[in-house]
Amino acid sequence: MAMSGAARPLVWITRPQPGADRTAVRIAGMGFEPLVLPLTEVGAVAPEVAPEEAERTDFVAATSGNAFRLAPASLARTLSARKTYVVGDATAAEARARGFRDVVSARGAVDDLVALIAESEPAGRSGLYLCGRRRTGDLEGKLAEKGISCRLAEVYETVSVSWPTEKLSAALSGRRPDAVLLHSALSAQALSGSATDDIPHILENARLFVLSERIAEALPGSLRARAAVAAAPNEENLLAALRAAFAA
Repeated sequence: MAMSGAARPLVWITRPQPGADRTAVRIAGMGFEPLVLPLTEVGAVAPEVAPEEAERTDFVAATSGNAFRLAPASLARTLSARKTYVVGDATAAEARARGFRDVVSARGAVDDLVALIAESEPAGRSGLYLCGRRRTGDLEGKLAEKGISCRLAEVYETVSVSWPTEKLSAALSGRRPDAVLLHSALSAQALSGSATDDIPHILENARLFVLSERIAEALPGSLRARAAVAAAPNEENLLAALRAAFAA
């Protein structure tokens, strides 16, 4: 489907705020019509980390910008001078915005972050993993195999958002999405529930674009068959897949 000014493809952005609005700006700049209807939302939780534990930390690790955006200010101040390892450049930007001064990006996935930390930190070092209550990739387990301990500091949680059929229909104004972007397995699971129980007709013609194979596996077979997996698990590659599909 080629894009045209008269009928821009409608792209449903399911990621939580504030990232959803950033993605919407990028989508609009590519010639698509963004529809921001998050299927998940993120909120802060109090981490179970004593001040003295944070003081003893050798380094910080994170796989999401939410870790820095939602970490308590007192904890962020304590950790801000520590060497900080993050999975990608967007997360690095969030860390620097919160005052972390020595930030290094793995520019990849969890395994790339593990490799970066293992190359930079000697065995016996101890880190603090700023993370959510839902985690994938087993960063702390993989570091332990290399002799590096990494304590968990859960600073946020992600929960599903339910859109009643009538509200979703009103938001769509009679249109059906041409594409759906899925940034997480939880969003994929939420979409699967909606597609199975409430609104199968809305997704009849939609193409799905997911960050990783793990996210694709969270979809039922009927939707998985229409899902394109990004070449690498970052938004640049996700949007590249979207662009390529609709330029054909």
